[in-house]
Parts: sequence; C-alpha cells; structure tokens
Amino acid sequence: MADFKPKKIVIVGGSLAGLFTAIVLQRLGHNITILERTPSSDLQDQGAGISLYIIIPPVRDSLEKLGTSGSPAADFLELYDRTKTQTVVSDTMQFLNRDGSVKRVLQREGVTGKMASWDLLYNILRANFDGGYEAGYIDGVEKLAGDGTAMYLSGVHVTGLHDVGDEVRVEYESKDGKGSMEADIVIGADGPNSTIRKLLLPEAERTYAGYVAWRGTVKESLLLEETKAFLGTKGIMFLAKGQQALCYLIPGLNGSLVPGDRSANVVWYTNADEEELKKILTDSAGITHTWSLGIGKIDQSVKEEQQGKAPLLLPPPLAEVFQKIESPFIQAVTDSLATKAVFMNGKVLLVGDAIGGLRPHTTAGCSQGAMNALLLKRVFEKDGGMSVEEWGKQVVGWATLAHKIGVQMGNLSQFGDHPMADNGPEK
Repeated sequence: MADFKPKKIVIVGGSLAGLFTAIVLQRLGHNITILERTPSSDLQDQGAGISLYIIIPPVRDSLEKLGTSGSPAADFLELYDRTKTQTVVSDTMQFLNRDGSVKRVLQREGVTGKMASWDLLYNILRANFDGGYEAGYIDGVEKLAGDGTAMYLSGVHVTGLHDVGDEVRVEYESKDGKGSMEADIVIGADGPNSTIRKLLLPEAERTYAGYVAWRGTVKESLLLEETKAFLGTKGIMFLAKGQQALCYLIPGLNGSLVPGDRSANVVWYTNADEEELKKILTDSAGITHTWSLGIGKIDQSVKEEQQGKAPLLLPPPLAEVFQKIESPFIQAVTDSLATKAVFMNGKVLLVGDAIGGLRPHTTAGCSQGAMNALLLKRVFEKDGGMSVEEWGKQVVGWATLAHKIGVQMGNLSQFGDHPMADNGPEK
C-alpha cells in the first residue's frame, strides 16, 4: 500500500486470528479497534489445547513455501511476544493399539512441537495487544514508540458493512443499543461462522462433516502414574473404524508448566448423523445448538453415556483421561471455504477461519490465522513488496489446499480404512 500514514482499522472478531492480525498491524503504527461479539466473561478459559506446530508434511511444506518455518504460530510468538511466555514442548506422537500398546512412533527430524492452551495463547496475545484484560494473568507489555493505539470491545455484534468512499461504515449492536463507526480497513476475523463472510459472500456456507469432537482437559496430577509416564513429552493417538482420539499435555491453570499442574488435553472424534447430532447438541436446559456446546452445558445423561463408552472403545490411557474430564465440551466438525478474501477494493479483508474453516486433523487452524497476519505485514509495511490482491490470492490458495487435505484426512479416519487403525474387537 503506497499510502503509509496510520490507518483506522476495525477487526471483527477478537479471538486468536483477530489478535494475531491486530498485533502485527498495531506494531506498524496503525490504530486498531477489535469488536468481539462474545461477552468478556465467556472468553475465559475455553479449555482447548492448541498445537503451535504442524506435523502434517504437505501442510507444513505449503507453509514453508509462504516464507514461514512451517509453523507460523510459533514464528509469530518468536517475533511478536514481548512477554516471552513458555509453552509445553512435545517431541513425539505415538499411535496406539486398542490394548494400549504402541503401534508406531512418529517423529519428524528437526521438528520440536510446542503445545499451548487456547486460554494461555489468548492471554499472551491480549497482554501484547492492549495490556491484558480484567481476568488475565499475564502482565501487559510496555508499548514502544511507533506502536499504534489498541481498543478491545466485547459484547459487540456487527450487523452491517457499507462502502462510503474512502472508508467503510461498520454497523453494530451491543448492550448499549445500535451504533456505527467508520474505518479505513475492516478485517473479518470472526471464525468459521463469520458474519463478515455472510454479508459479503453468502454462498460460502458452513456445512456439517458427519462427526463431532468431544474435548476437555484433566489436571495431570489426577492421572495414574502409568498414564503420566505414557504422556511425558509425547502425544498419543488412536484410530479405529469411525473414530479417532488424541491426547497431549498443555499448560495448566494460569499457564502453569509445573509437572502435575499441567493439563492433559484430549480430543475424541466420533461419527454422528443429523439425529444424533441434535441429541448431542441439546443442552441441559433442553435448548438445541447448531455447532457446539461449551463447558458445563452438556446434558448430564449425554456426558455419562459417552464417558461410559470410553473403556470399551479407547486404549486405557485415553479412556482414563476422557472419563476424568469434569466438564467436556463438544464441537461439530464442519467445512467452510471462501473463494476470495479481499472486498470493497481492498478495504475489507477476511483472515483465519473466516477464510477457511479447516478440519482439525490438519492442526493448522491457529497457524492459518498467524500466517495470514504475518503475510499482511508485507502488505502494510513500507516497501513490503506485496499488494493486497496478491495477499488475497495466496491466503485463499493456501486455505483451499489445507481444506482439501483436511477433508481427505477426516474422511479417511472417520469413514475409510486408515492404515494406522486398530479395527479389532471392542473390549
């Protein structure tokens, strides 16, 4: 962009992709306002583990071609995290048989994994963006000369966008009523169910993939000694017909890395048709949700039924962790893909899951948001050498590739005959 004076930038969506983008542009001197639809109290500790590195070779290779190390989320923290907060290190993935024996060990030369929690990463990014928030536990960083301003507004739902010449008018609703603001640039970072994408590209619909992810965490000290030893610095994975489960250690409460205080993060994918999905996503108050149920909302009978299946279907270490989850949560696995990411002559952009809602098997959802932000630096900085149009082609092209790989992986693990599956008799 030839015009290098500080811009007013509104980012719709204040989760990870929005914060990655906000920090990059703020450090270039632009003035950032984030509009997050979720109230601040609901953003605390979402109980999910996040891999900061990519182990899937074609996904990693495609990210290297864009100028990253292959793990852009880790690159981002190295470049932009002024708090220098540590995460859990993992160096191996073990595939298990149903009896708990090791089927295969996957280790890629030169790749050391970093595992975080959504909660820790959110706190790191908030500390770097606007100095943290009321429930945060990481001290805010000192702003440096040249940094732009930062504002984070929660409980704000965007309802409309209008091209008004050199600016874009953003219309929204909050607890205080309806309002609007103008910006030079608007960036939609509002996830796979993106309002911004719906407004500009309504044909890019989100669709159900036929299976769900049961997720949750357990404090490491609550696990059997043999399970703790099994995890160590290793992730574990199990595949069987119609299901896949994995577990790895992540930072514990308030980002603790102390052994015993860390958390075992587990994800269990199981197939569910539309009728089963409706049952699973009907909460304890009898309300049926579309895509997910958060911590504490699952109907007790549904939770008990699934935890009762764990010893029959999963290897002992995975079964133990899943049964000890006090408050699991559920996400329907879905697909969404935008055909473009640049609108209104470059004044409106999409980033992260708003471009491509990737299957979680790619471990690339977080990395997509970080990569989009790192590439945007080349658009907005002086002599960065990339036009916004070229940026749009690159990020949509990458999302299309990663989406295709994720669909192939998910369909193989859930509906095909995976070569690493143990399809022997259930216990």
